[in-house]
Parts: sequence; structure tokens; C-alpha cells
Amino acid sequence: MMNVYSPIYKVILVGDSGVGKTCLLSMYVKGVIESTIPTIAVEFCTKEIELYDGTKIKVQLWDTAGQERFKSLALTYYRKAYGILLLFDVTKKSSFIACKNYLEEVRMNSEKKCIVYLVGNKIDLVNERQISKEEAEAFAQQENIKYIETSAVKNMKVNEAFTSLLNDIYRNKQEEEKNKLYLQNVETPIQLVKNKEIRQNNFFCC
Repeated sequence: MMNVYSPIYKVILVGDSGVGKTCLLSMYVKGVIESTIPTIAVEFCTKEIELYDGTKIKVQLWDTAGQERFKSLALTYYRKAYGILLLFDVTKKSSFIACKNYLEEVRMNSEKKCIVYLVGNKIDLVNERQISKEEAEAFAQQENIKYIETSAVKNMKVNEAFTSLLNDIYRNKQEEEKNKLYLQNVETPIQLVKNKEIRQNNFFCC
């Protein structure tokens, strides 16, 4: 049987320069880190994955530059995004503080149903850590988003970060389709009244 693909899911990685967005993406897509050169403007790649129920989808992964001079350009790519991975470096407090501003930008420029994951990267650098897991979890809970910790260099929970987000996106899309189908099959009160009148008229005509 031929595989049937859903529309391409667009996922964007955002966060300060140097937090490991490019490395995380490279490890997920290629299984290795090919470059640590800062991203200029925006880059993207496409990957085919299998979801929890066996459904195969294609995802378009966008890696945005963290430098301030590219921020206005990155904002335009939030539109029509299904999901956002908001990264910070657990060894750099300023990158964590910046997450609040990034989150505001995401919510102002993306779709309302866009799912955001907060990702604390570089957890392999245990002795250099400045942001605890508890502090990050508290912020995520406050903002009603999920939190996951990763290490791109050591390939720790890299796959889980992406697949968990994509499965959540898929579940949301499935729920939307069910709701649309339900609404299409439910008669409105006006329709019910009209149908009742038609049945009554037909009865008296007989």
C-alpha cells in the first residue's frame, strides 16, 4: 500500500545565539553534529517520521538565527507553524531570561493553536549549570507549556524532544478534525425547527 502523508508540519527552533539550536537539529536529522557555526538568518530541512499510531508524516524544521539583527526576519516564519521548540542554554542564565521575550513574540506572531516546548539544552555540562531543572519547570508550568531537557552533543533526549512535540501536534490536529466532523453532522436549532415543520406539513397534507 502507498503511504498517505498529511500536510507538512512546520516546526521552528528559536532562542538566543549559541544555545544549540543548530546542533540539536543536526543531531535529530542526521545523527551527528556537522557544524557549530552560528546560523545566518534562517535554514530549514525536511524529515519523514512515524508517529505513535504508525502514521507517517513529513515535518519541515526551521532553524532561526539568534542574533538580534535577524530577529525581525525570524518573526515572519512563525506564521503557520504547528510547533515551536524554544531553547535556552542551562549554563547561561541570560538565555533562560530571554525565553520570556521569545515566548511573547511567538504568541503574537504564530497561530493560536501552535504548541510550544521549552527546551533546556547542554545538560551534559553539569558543573557549569546555572539554571536548575526545578526553576525551568516552574517557568514552563507558569506559561502552560511543556519542558524537556536535552544535550545535543551527547544525544540525550534529542529524539524525544522532537517526537513528543510532533505527536502532540498530531493529536491536536486529529481532535480538530473530529470536532469539525461532529459539527457538520449536528443540526442547529433552526434546522431542527425547520425539519420539524416540514414533517408536520407533510403529515397534514396526507
